[in-house]
Amino acid sequence: MTRQAWYQERSRPIRGLAVAAVGGALATALLMPSGGSARPQAAPNNVSEPKVSGAAIQGRTLSTSNGSWSGTAPITYQYRWLRCSTSGGGVNGVNCATIPAETRKSYVLSGADVGHRIRSRVVASNADGTSSANSNATAIVQASAVAGKPVNTSPPTISGVLQQNQTLTANRGLWNGAQPITYAYQWRRCDSSGGSCADISGATGSTYALKAVDVGNTLRMRVTGSNSRGSTSSTSAPTGVIAKPGVPSGSAISISDVSLPNRLIVDRVSFSPLILRSHQRIVARFRVADSRDHPVQGALVFLVGIPFGRVSTPPEQATGPDGYVTFSVQPTSRLQILAGGSQVFFVRARKQGERLIGGVSSRRLVNLSIGLPR
Repeated sequence: MTRQAWYQERSRPIRGLAVAAVGGALATALLMPSGGSARPQAAPNNVSEPKVSGAAIQGRTLSTSNGSWSGTAPITYQYRWLRCSTSGGGVNGVNCATIPAETRKSYVLSGADVGHRIRSRVVASNADGTSSANSNATAIVQASAVAGKPVNTSPPTISGVLQQNQTLTANRGLWNGAQPITYAYQWRRCDSSGGSCADISGATGSTYALKAVDVGNTLRMRVTGSNSRGSTSSTSAPTGVIAKPGVPSGSAISISDVSLPNRLIVDRVSFSPLILRSHQRIVARFRVADSRDHPVQGALVFLVGIPFGRVSTPPEQATGPDGYVTFSVQPTSRLQILAGGSQVFFVRARKQGERLIGGVSSRRLVNLSIGLPR
Protein backbone atom coordinates (compact mmCIF):
# COMPACT_ATOMS: atom_id res chain seq x y z
CA MET A 1 0.00 0.00 0.00
CA THR A 2 1.33 3.33 -0.97
CA ARG A 3 1.77 6.07 1.58
CA GLN A 4 -1.02 8.14 -0.03
CA ALA A 5 -3.47 5.27 0.12
CA TRP A 6 -2.56 4.64 3.75
CA TYR A 7 -3.43 8.27 4.70
CA GLN A 8 -6.73 8.17 2.83
CA GLU A 9 -7.77 5.00 4.67
CA ARG A 10 -6.94 6.46 8.04
CA SER A 11 -8.95 9.73 7.44
CA ARG A 12 -12.32 8.14 6.59
CA PRO A 13 -13.64 7.47 10.14
CA ILE A 14 -12.47 10.87 11.39
CA ARG A 15 -14.46 12.68 8.72
CA GLY A 16 -17.47 10.52 9.52
CA LEU A 17 -17.28 11.37 13.20
CA ALA A 18 -17.05 15.11 12.49
CA VAL A 19 -20.12 15.06 10.28
CA ALA A 20 -22.07 13.14 12.93
CA ALA A 21 -21.08 15.63 15.63
CA VAL A 22 -22.17 18.63 13.59
CA GLY A 23 -25.47 16.97 12.75
CA GLY A 24 -26.16 16.20 16.42
CA ALA A 25 -25.39 19.75 17.51
CA LEU A 26 -27.68 21.13 14.80
CA ALA A 27 -30.53 18.85 15.87
CA THR A 28 -30.12 19.91 19.51
CA ALA A 29 -30.15 23.60 18.55
CA LEU A 30 -33.33 23.14 16.52
CA LEU A 31 -35.10 21.46 19.46
CA MET A 32 -34.19 24.23 22.00
CA PRO A 33 -36.43 27.38 22.44
CA SER A 34 -35.14 30.59 20.87
CA GLY A 35 -34.29 32.11 24.32
CA GLY A 36 -31.58 29.59 24.81
CA SER A 37 -33.23 27.88 27.83
CA ALA A 38 -35.79 25.16 28.24
CA ARG A 39 -37.24 26.82 31.41
CA PRO A 40 -40.76 28.40 30.91
CA GLN A 41 -40.71 32.11 31.92
CA ALA A 42 -43.76 33.74 33.59
CA ALA A 43 -44.27 36.26 36.42
CA PRO A 44 -46.67 35.24 39.21
CA ASN A 45 -50.35 35.38 38.26
CA ASN A 46 -53.14 35.07 40.84
CA VAL A 47 -55.54 32.24 40.03
CA SER A 48 -57.67 32.36 43.20
CA GLU A 49 -57.58 35.21 45.74
CA PRO A 50 -56.18 34.87 49.29
CA LYS A 51 -58.68 34.14 52.06
CA VAL A 52 -58.75 35.72 55.55
CA SER A 53 -60.00 33.57 58.40
CA GLY A 54 -60.65 34.33 62.06
CA ALA A 55 -63.21 36.18 64.18
CA ALA A 56 -63.47 39.94 63.46
CA ILE A 57 -63.24 40.89 67.13
CA GLN A 58 -60.70 43.16 68.83
CA GLY A 59 -57.87 41.09 70.31
CA ARG A 60 -58.49 38.06 68.07
CA THR A 61 -56.00 36.88 65.42
CA LEU A 62 -56.69 36.83 61.69
CA SER A 63 -54.79 34.57 59.29
CA THR A 64 -54.46 34.69 55.53
CA SER A 65 -53.93 31.98 52.93
CA ASN A 66 -51.68 32.64 49.95
CA GLY A 67 -54.38 31.89 47.40
CA SER A 68 -53.43 30.05 44.22
CA TRP A 69 -50.78 31.33 41.78
CA SER A 70 -49.30 30.32 38.45
CA GLY A 71 -45.85 31.29 37.17
CA THR A 72 -42.23 30.25 37.21
CA ALA A 73 -41.29 28.28 40.32
CA PRO A 74 -40.17 28.91 42.95
CA ILE A 75 -42.63 31.63 44.11
CA THR A 76 -42.08 33.44 47.42
CA TYR A 77 -44.73 35.38 49.35
CA GLN A 78 -44.89 38.54 51.46
CA TYR A 79 -47.86 39.92 53.37
CA ARG A 80 -49.57 43.23 54.11
CA TRP A 81 -52.74 43.99 56.08
CA LEU A 82 -55.29 46.62 55.03
CA ARG A 83 -57.80 48.60 57.13
CA CYS A 84 -60.96 49.36 55.15
CA SER A 85 -64.21 51.26 55.59
CA THR A 86 -67.46 49.49 56.45
CA SER A 87 -68.07 49.09 52.72
CA GLY A 88 -64.92 47.02 52.36
CA GLY A 89 -62.86 49.74 50.69
CA GLY A 90 -64.38 49.63 47.23
CA VAL A 91 -63.77 47.14 44.43
CA ASN A 92 -61.09 44.68 45.60
CA GLY A 93 -60.14 47.03 48.46
CA VAL A 94 -58.76 49.81 46.26
CA ASN A 95 -59.53 52.46 48.92
CA CYS A 96 -58.18 50.57 51.93
CA ALA A 97 -55.21 51.88 53.95
CA THR A 98 -52.11 49.79 54.63
CA ILE A 99 -51.56 49.07 58.34
CA PRO A 100 -47.92 50.05 59.10
CA ALA A 101 -45.35 47.41 60.08
CA GLU A 102 -47.78 44.45 59.78
CA THR A 103 -45.99 42.02 57.44
CA ARG A 104 -46.72 38.59 58.93
CA LYS A 105 -49.15 35.97 57.70
CA SER A 106 -51.31 36.62 60.78
CA TYR A 107 -52.59 39.84 62.35
CA VAL A 108 -53.95 40.64 65.83
CA LEU A 109 -56.90 43.03 65.68
CA SER A 110 -56.41 46.27 67.66
CA GLY A 111 -58.70 49.00 68.95
CA ALA A 112 -57.96 51.05 65.83
CA ASP A 113 -59.64 48.33 63.75
CA VAL A 114 -62.97 48.52 65.60
CA GLY A 115 -65.71 49.65 63.23
CA HIS A 116 -63.59 48.79 60.15
CA ARG A 117 -63.21 45.77 57.87
CA ILE A 118 -59.83 44.11 57.25
CA ARG A 119 -58.22 42.59 54.15
CA SER A 120 -54.87 40.91 53.56
CA ARG A 121 -52.62 41.57 50.57
CA VAL A 122 -50.36 38.77 49.35
CA VAL A 123 -47.33 39.81 47.28
CA ALA A 124 -45.96 36.98 45.12
CA SER A 125 -42.46 37.14 43.58
CA ASN A 126 -40.31 34.95 41.38
CA ALA A 127 -37.33 35.39 39.07
CA ASP A 128 -39.58 36.84 36.37
CA GLY A 129 -41.54 39.47 38.32
CA THR A 130 -43.85 40.40 41.19
CA SER A 131 -47.63 40.58 41.51
CA SER A 132 -50.14 41.05 44.35
CA ALA A 133 -53.72 40.15 45.20
CA ASN A 134 -56.08 41.33 47.95
CA SER A 135 -58.22 38.99 50.00
CA ASN A 136 -61.90 39.13 50.84
CA ALA A 137 -62.98 41.73 53.45
CA THR A 138 -63.79 40.55 56.96
CA ALA A 139 -66.97 41.42 58.81
CA ILE A 140 -66.96 44.75 60.68
CA VAL A 141 -64.56 44.43 63.61
CA GLN A 142 -66.22 44.50 67.04
CA ALA A 143 -64.69 46.05 70.14
CA SER A 144 -63.96 42.84 72.05
CA ALA A 145 -65.06 39.29 72.50
CA VAL A 146 -67.49 40.50 75.18
CA ALA A 147 -68.49 43.72 73.38
CA GLY A 148 -71.43 45.36 75.06
CA LYS A 149 -73.38 48.56 74.62
CA PRO A 150 -71.65 51.52 72.95
CA VAL A 151 -68.80 53.23 74.83
CA ASN A 152 -67.59 56.67 73.75
CA THR A 153 -63.78 56.89 73.70
CA SER A 154 -63.46 60.39 72.19
CA PRO A 155 -66.27 62.96 72.68
CA PRO A 156 -68.19 64.61 69.85
CA THR A 157 -66.87 67.87 68.39
CA ILE A 158 -68.44 70.81 66.54
CA SER A 159 -66.90 72.73 63.64
CA GLY A 160 -68.02 75.78 61.65
CA VAL A 161 -68.24 79.58 61.79
CA LEU A 162 -69.92 80.75 65.02
CA GLN A 163 -72.17 83.32 63.41
CA GLN A 164 -75.87 83.61 62.69
CA ASN A 165 -76.90 82.05 59.33
CA GLN A 166 -73.77 79.88 59.25
CA THR A 167 -73.96 76.06 59.46
CA LEU A 168 -72.28 74.01 62.17
CA THR A 169 -71.28 70.37 61.67
CA ALA A 170 -71.05 67.70 64.36
CA ASN A 171 -68.47 64.92 64.45
CA ARG A 172 -69.80 62.00 66.51
CA GLY A 173 -66.42 61.16 68.07
CA LEU A 174 -65.07 57.62 68.52
CA TRP A 175 -67.07 54.69 69.87
CA ASN A 176 -66.50 51.06 70.85
CA GLY A 177 -69.08 48.34 71.35
CA ALA A 178 -70.89 45.52 69.63
CA GLN A 179 -71.42 46.29 65.95
CA PRO A 180 -73.34 47.67 64.26
CA ILE A 181 -73.75 50.95 66.18
CA THR A 182 -76.27 53.57 65.06
CA TYR A 183 -76.06 57.22 66.07
CA ALA A 184 -78.64 59.89 66.93
CA TYR A 185 -77.89 63.62 67.23
CA GLN A 186 -79.41 66.34 69.39
CA TRP A 187 -78.30 69.99 69.31
CA ARG A 188 -78.54 71.89 72.60
CA ARG A 189 -78.61 75.66 73.23
CA CYS A 190 -76.68 76.83 76.31
CA ASP A 191 -75.86 80.14 78.00
CA SER A 192 -72.69 82.08 77.19
CA SER A 193 -70.63 79.98 79.62
CA GLY A 194 -71.86 76.63 78.26
CA GLY A 195 -74.34 75.88 81.05
CA SER A 196 -78.15 75.79 81.46
CA CYS A 197 -78.52 73.80 78.23
CA ALA A 198 -81.81 72.79 76.63
CA ASP A 199 -82.61 70.65 73.59
CA ILE A 200 -83.36 72.59 70.39
CA SER A 201 -86.64 71.26 68.98
CA GLY A 202 -86.22 69.47 65.67
CA ALA A 203 -82.42 69.89 65.61
CA THR A 204 -81.56 66.19 65.31
CA GLY A 205 -79.24 66.08 62.29
CA SER A 206 -75.48 66.16 62.11
CA THR A 207 -75.62 69.80 60.89
CA TYR A 208 -77.37 72.87 62.28
CA ALA A 209 -78.00 76.32 60.77
CA LEU A 210 -77.50 79.06 63.37
CA LYS A 211 -80.48 81.34 64.00
CA ALA A 212 -81.03 84.76 65.58
CA VAL A 213 -82.11 83.08 68.84
CA ASP A 214 -78.64 81.49 69.09
CA VAL A 215 -76.80 84.84 69.08
CA GLY A 216 -75.15 85.45 72.46
CA ASN A 217 -75.44 81.74 73.41
CA THR A 218 -73.27 78.66 72.96
CA LEU A 219 -74.22 75.27 71.55
CA ARG A 220 -73.44 71.68 72.45
CA MET A 221 -74.05 68.43 70.57
CA ARG A 222 -75.28 65.26 72.30
CA VAL A 223 -74.66 62.03 70.39
CA THR A 224 -76.39 58.79 71.41
CA GLY A 225 -74.86 55.51 70.22
CA SER A 226 -77.17 52.47 70.17
CA ASN A 227 -76.72 48.77 69.44
CA SER A 228 -78.34 45.48 70.37
CA ARG A 229 -76.85 45.73 73.88
CA GLY A 230 -78.09 49.22 74.79
CA SER A 231 -77.51 52.95 74.35
CA THR A 232 -74.99 55.52 75.62
CA SER A 233 -74.82 59.30 75.15
CA SER A 234 -71.86 61.69 75.00
CA THR A 235 -71.95 65.50 74.83
CA SER A 236 -69.48 67.84 73.16
CA ALA A 237 -67.76 70.81 74.76
CA PRO A 238 -69.60 74.13 74.22
CA THR A 239 -68.87 76.26 71.19
CA GLY A 240 -67.81 79.87 71.54
CA VAL A 241 -70.51 82.51 71.79
CA ILE A 242 -72.57 82.82 68.61
CA ALA A 243 -72.22 86.24 66.93
CA LYS A 244 -74.55 88.29 64.76
CA PRO A 245 -74.22 88.12 60.97
CA GLY A 246 -71.00 89.45 59.56
CA VAL A 247 -70.47 93.19 59.25
CA PRO A 248 -68.39 94.54 56.33
CA SER A 249 -64.77 95.22 57.22
CA GLY A 250 -64.35 98.82 58.41
CA SER A 251 -67.98 99.23 59.53
CA ALA A 252 -68.50 100.02 63.21
CA ILE A 253 -70.06 97.52 65.61
CA SER A 254 -71.19 97.66 69.23
CA ILE A 255 -69.09 96.27 72.03
CA SER A 256 -71.99 93.88 72.72
CA ASP A 257 -71.29 92.21 69.37
CA VAL A 258 -67.70 91.37 70.30
CA SER A 259 -67.18 87.95 71.86
CA LEU A 260 -64.44 85.34 71.91
CA PRO A 261 -62.62 84.25 69.86
CA ASN A 262 -62.94 87.82 68.51
CA ARG A 263 -60.85 90.33 70.51
CA LEU A 264 -60.43 94.07 71.00
CA ILE A 265 -57.36 95.81 69.57
CA VAL A 266 -56.04 99.31 70.26
CA ASP A 267 -55.01 99.80 66.66
CA ARG A 268 -54.51 103.58 66.24
CA VAL A 269 -52.70 106.08 68.49
CA SER A 270 -52.00 109.80 68.21
CA PHE A 271 -50.61 112.49 70.57
CA SER A 272 -50.75 116.24 70.50
CA PRO A 273 -48.12 117.58 70.65
CA LEU A 274 -46.14 114.96 68.71
CA ILE A 275 -43.07 115.75 70.86
CA LEU A 276 -43.55 117.06 74.40
CA ARG A 277 -41.22 120.07 75.04
CA SER A 278 -42.85 121.53 78.16
CA HIS A 279 -45.36 120.71 80.88
CA GLN A 280 -48.24 121.57 78.56
CA ARG A 281 -51.42 119.46 78.51
CA ILE A 282 -51.26 116.32 76.37
CA VAL A 283 -54.17 115.18 74.17
CA ALA A 284 -54.07 111.40 73.56
CA ARG A 285 -56.42 109.80 71.04
CA PHE A 286 -56.96 106.06 70.54
CA ARG A 287 -59.08 103.91 68.26
CA VAL A 288 -60.40 100.52 69.39
CA ALA A 289 -61.35 97.90 66.79
CA ASP A 290 -61.99 94.17 66.90
CA SER A 291 -59.75 91.53 65.38
CA ARG A 292 -61.97 91.57 62.26
CA ASP A 293 -61.20 95.24 61.58
CA HIS A 294 -64.49 96.73 62.81
CA PRO A 295 -64.29 99.96 64.87
CA VAL A 296 -65.98 99.27 68.21
CA GLN A 297 -68.39 101.61 69.95
CA GLY A 298 -68.78 101.36 73.71
CA ALA A 299 -65.45 99.77 74.58
CA LEU A 300 -64.13 101.01 77.94
CA VAL A 301 -60.61 102.47 77.66
CA PHE A 302 -58.25 103.14 80.56
CA LEU A 303 -55.02 105.21 80.34
CA VAL A 304 -52.23 105.57 82.89
CA GLY A 305 -48.68 106.95 82.69
CA ILE A 306 -45.68 104.78 83.59
CA PRO A 307 -43.97 105.37 86.00
CA PHE A 308 -47.03 106.43 87.95
CA GLY A 309 -47.24 110.07 89.08
CA ARG A 310 -45.42 111.74 86.16
CA VAL A 311 -48.74 112.60 84.45
CA SER A 312 -52.34 112.75 85.64
CA THR A 313 -54.60 109.69 85.31
CA PRO A 314 -57.92 110.44 83.59
CA PRO A 315 -61.06 108.38 84.28
CA GLU A 316 -61.94 105.38 82.11
CA GLN A 317 -63.99 106.35 79.05
CA ALA A 318 -66.09 104.60 76.39
CA THR A 319 -65.29 104.76 72.69
CA GLY A 320 -67.64 106.71 70.41
CA PRO A 321 -69.50 105.58 67.25
CA ASP A 322 -66.25 105.76 65.26
CA GLY A 323 -64.35 103.64 67.79
CA TYR A 324 -62.26 106.60 69.05
CA VAL A 325 -61.75 107.93 72.56
CA THR A 326 -59.83 111.11 73.56
CA PHE A 327 -58.00 111.78 76.83
CA SER A 328 -56.55 115.00 78.25
CA VAL A 329 -53.48 114.40 80.40
CA GLN A 330 -51.56 116.95 82.47
CA PRO A 331 -47.82 116.40 83.13
CA THR A 332 -46.72 116.90 86.72
CA SER A 333 -43.51 118.38 88.10
CA ARG A 334 -42.09 114.85 88.36
CA LEU A 335 -41.88 114.64 84.57
CA GLN A 336 -38.45 115.84 83.44
CA ILE A 337 -38.22 117.57 80.06
CA LEU A 338 -34.99 116.12 78.66
CA ALA A 339 -33.71 115.67 75.14
CA GLY A 340 -34.22 112.08 74.03
CA GLY A 341 -36.62 111.38 76.90
CA SER A 342 -40.03 109.70 76.67
CA GLN A 343 -43.26 109.12 78.54
CA VAL A 344 -44.76 105.64 78.41
CA PHE A 345 -48.52 105.03 78.71
CA PHE A 346 -50.39 101.82 79.48
CA VAL A 347 -53.65 101.55 77.51
CA ARG A 348 -56.38 98.96 78.17
CA ALA A 349 -59.63 98.35 76.24
CA ARG A 350 -62.29 96.05 77.69
CA LYS A 351 -65.93 95.01 77.63
CA GLN A 352 -68.24 96.07 80.47
CA GLY A 353 -68.90 93.19 82.87
CA GLU A 354 -65.82 91.16 81.97
CA ARG A 355 -62.66 90.83 84.03
CA LEU A 356 -60.16 93.64 83.60
CA ILE A 357 -57.61 91.40 81.89
CA GLY A 358 -59.92 88.63 80.70
CA GLY A 359 -62.54 88.10 78.02
CA VAL A 360 -62.09 90.21 74.88
CA SER A 361 -59.87 92.80 76.58
CA SER A 362 -56.70 94.18 75.02
CA ARG A 363 -53.63 95.92 76.46
CA ARG A 364 -50.89 97.99 74.87
CA LEU A 365 -47.91 100.21 75.79
CA VAL A 366 -47.48 103.45 73.79
CA ASN A 367 -44.74 106.06 73.88
CA LEU A 368 -44.67 109.90 73.68
CA SER A 369 -41.29 111.42 72.82
CA ILE A 370 -39.86 114.30 74.92
CA GLY A 371 -37.49 116.98 73.63
CA LEU A 372 -35.92 120.22 74.82
CA PRO A 373 -37.81 123.49 74.31
CA ARG A 374 -37.01 125.22 71.01
